[in-house]
This record gives sequence, structure tokens and C-alpha cells, in this order.
Amino acid sequence: MNSKPLFTLLSKTSNNRRLSLVKQLGILLVIGLLLFVSVGYVLQTRLEQTQSILKDLTLNTIPAMNNATRSALKSGELMSALESLTSATTPAERRIAELEVTEKLQALENETNKVTDNQTVTMLLKAIQEETKHLNVLIDQKLDLAYKIKVNLKKVWKLKIEADQINQTANILPVEQTYFTQWQIALLQTLSFAYKIENIERLSDLQEIHRLLELNLQNMDKISASFSAPLKKQVKQINTDLRYILSAPENLAEQQADYLRIIGRTRGREHFIHNMISDYSNITNQQSLIEYNNLNDKIASLAQGMTTQKIWFICGFILLSTMIIATLGLYSYAVKRLRTLTQKINLMTKGSHNLPSNRDEIDELFQAFDEFSNTINMQTRRLESLSLTDGLTNIANRRAFDQRLLVELSSDKSSKYDLSILLIDVDYFKQYNDTYGHINGDEALQKIASSLESIINKKTDLVARYGGEEFVVILPNTNAQQAEVIAQQMKQVIGLINIEHKTSKIADAITVSIGIVTRVKNGKTDADTLMKSADIALYHSKTQGRNQATHIDNIN
Repeated sequence: MNSKPLFTLLSKTSNNRRLSLVKQLGILLVIGLLLFVSVGYVLQTRLEQTQSILKDLTLNTIPAMNNATRSALKSGELMSALESLTSATTPAERRIAELEVTEKLQALENETNKVTDNQTVTMLLKAIQEETKHLNVLIDQKLDLAYKIKVNLKKVWKLKIEADQINQTANILPVEQTYFTQWQIALLQTLSFAYKIENIERLSDLQEIHRLLELNLQNMDKISASFSAPLKKQVKQINTDLRYILSAPENLAEQQADYLRIIGRTRGREHFIHNMISDYSNITNQQSLIEYNNLNDKIASLAQGMTTQKIWFICGFILLSTMIIATLGLYSYAVKRLRTLTQKINLMTKGSHNLPSNRDEIDELFQAFDEFSNTINMQTRRLESLSLTDGLTNIANRRAFDQRLLVELSSDKSSKYDLSILLIDVDYFKQYNDTYGHINGDEALQKIASSLESIINKKTDLVARYGGEEFVVILPNTNAQQAEVIAQQMKQVIGLINIEHKTSKIADAITVSIGIVTRVKNGKTDADTLMKSADIALYHSKTQGRNQATHIDNIN
């Protein structure tokens, strides 16, 4: 009787050729299928139902809840940005806050499109956008009025200075001195009332201040009538200018009243927008709650189905046990083959790649693994190269520059030679883009990058795009004088490519400004300090007329 194991017999054919694992597994699967078919149909049906529920949870319910939650968070961010816009005290702050509000509104609109197609929500969001535009107009008016008030207060103070100059330079008769002192006192009272206007927040108080100002102005006119002709002429001009500022139709008090009205309207508009955002947040929260309830219903349905499925799995387990016993032999055999594969992989790491001639699926897997490993290594090197290259100019990018600079500043290199850095900025490049368009701007940057790279020694030096229209050059083993020479060569080569720039204020073609810094041998300068010095030198080149190169050591 043949005592060889069943699976050893299966693995050999009549001509002693190895039977593939696919065929061996196929024989066992046919045997197992006969045992499993009795419960397979029921299990398959239940698994399809479970898969349907899980798919619905993954693709619909959970994403909907996440999107609704993100919309609520965006609403809070929009409220915060809106408060920044309302509290802006300068046009610059208002523009920054306006950009932030616009960005948050766009983000909120994007989240809304993901969450729902509800027309009410869409209309509410459009209403918020419109009201925000109106609020921005009110804030513009508020800032404009605040500026006018400050200008008028400066004019009032200038009149006080003129009055002091009259007191110091005019030939005031002794008999006029008493009246002039009274006039000065009335002027100071008027100035005091004028400066109080800026801090008044009630219209009734403004009316009272305006009445007192009128009385003081009348008193000043009455006192000035007693002066001699020369003095009267000087004082009358101050009275006239002061009356124009404080009593004209658009006087200081009226401007402050308009300012208070605008503030009231601004606050009202802000509260109204806040209420609409709160309504929007409530709607999205309600939608999130609905999705949560739907999720609970689906989970309950799934739990009920799992109870039924558990019974069928018990039955299937009994039948499956028979098949497991039959497959243990194949499992043991497969483990042995996998150990052989492990040994082959270990040999591969040592440089041995010889494969047996009678290859089966595991041998082919080994070959595929080897090819896959080579492919991954090649792609990794390619990705690393791409991550260090600027996509527009095809030269090194900021990351490559930072890595190279750290290497050059390392202790083992800093003691060997000088190191120079050139920071280069294209003059009036924003105007170039505005005039010739961004496509021509990109082409100009490519030409500039190519020209700069043609000057350096590519084996030792590095040209990188530092950001926007800025480039940076690393020059190892280059002292300050040599760096200045190279900078001049770069200016000349930029001039030779002669890129037309009609809107430049210094030339008809594109020019560059360059800042130079040198770290001497054995220097201890770090990267941040070095780049700050280069930036200072570049700024000096710009302030001195651009189209020039400046070394940091040459700045007084």
C-alpha cells in the first residue's frame, strides 16, 4: 500500500512533474464546495444584505453627517470673520477682514453644495452674501467718516498753533492784550469742545456741544472786533476757518452724528447677519440630526439581520469544519513552500537572484516581488527628484535650496571655505504680469531662471526659485568680491535676453535687484540670519533705484 501523504501524491503527476498550487487548491475547493453548497445560498443572500447596508452607511449617511458638521463649523468661522470685519478701524484691516469673510462664505457655499440641495438653505446663504456686501459698504462709510473727523481735528489744532504764533510774533498793543487773552481763552474752550465731539456717543449731547460751539464762536467774533486792523485781520482769518470746520453744513458735529448713525446701522446689520448665520447653522444641525436618526434605524436593522445571520453561520461552521480538516494538510505544505520563499528573499538581499528552472506560482511571486521592488525604488527616486524641482522653471525649488544651505552651513564645511548667497528679485514684476499677462510672466521667469543657471558652475553652485519672482543662488567657495562679480554677470545676462517691460520705471526691459551676503570661513552664521542679511541687502538695492547688486558689507 502506498504510504505517501495525499497532498504529496496530488503534487506529483505521472511523469514526476510538479503539480501547480492552483490545481492542488482547485481539487480541494471542489471537495469543499460540495460540503458548502447547502448553506452557501443563504449566507450569500445575508452577506449581500449586510454589504448593502454598510455601503449605504459608508457612501451616504456618514458623509452626510460629516458634511453637516463641517458646515456648522464653517458657520462659526464666518461669524468670527464677520466680527473682525465690523471691528476694523483702518481700510487695510477692512480689506483683510473682507477677504477672510469672502473666503469663509465660499467655503460655506462649497459645504452647502455637498450637504444638501435644499432651496431654503441656498436662498439663506445668498441672503447672507448680499447682506455682507451691504455691511461692507456701511463699514467703508464709517471708516471714511472717521478719517474726515480726524482730518478736521488736525485742522483745528493747526489753527491753535497759528494763534500761538500770532501771540509770539504780532505787535499787540497793551490795550489789546486783555482782549487777546480773552480771545485765546475762548479759542481754547472751542478746541476743548471740538475734541470732545470725537468721543460723544449720544446725538443729544452732540446738539448741546454744537450749541456751545456756536456761542464760543460768536464770543470770539465779538472779542476780535476790538482789535486793531492788523491784528483783527489775522484773528478774523482764524475765526473764519474755525467756523467753517465747526459750523458749516458738514461741520464736525454733523460728521460725528453721521458716524454714530452709521455705527448703529452697522451693528444692526451685523446682528441681522448673525441671526441668519444662526438660522443656517440650526438648519444644518437639524439635517445632521435627521441623518443621525436614519443611521440609528439602519444600525437597528443591521443588528436584527445579524441575529438571523448568526444562526446560519453556526450551521455553516459545522459543515465548514469538515473542509478545514481536509485543508490542514495543504496548509502545512504551503507553509513549507513559503519558508522556501523567505529564504529566497533573504538571498535576494544578499545579491543572489538565481531561480530554479521548475518554477511554480510562488517562484513567479518571487520574481514579481523583485520587479515590484525595483519599480518602487525607481519611482521613489523620481518622486524625490520632483519634490526638489520647481514645476514652472525646472530649476531647484525652495525645499532643495533649504536642504543644500543646511549642508553648506554644517560644521564640517563651514571651516573649509567662504560661502556667498545671492537673493535676486525681478524689478516691477507685478506690473509686468498686469501688463503682459501671467502666461508671459511665467515665460519670463523661465527665461530668467535659464539665464541665471547659465552663469553658475552646476557642479558646485545652485540656482533655486525662492518664491514668486524671487531667485536665490548658493555659491560655495566664493568670497564677497567674487560674489559681486557673479552678481554683475547675472545682471548683464538678464539685460542681454532683453525681455520687454514697458511699465518698468527704470528701463524698457526686465531688470533685477540683487542682495549679496557672505559667510566667511569658520563663520557661525545660521541659515535664518544669513537669509535675513541677504534680504536687507536686496531691500537696499531696491531703495537705491533697483537694477543693481548690493553686498551687505557695503551698506553703511
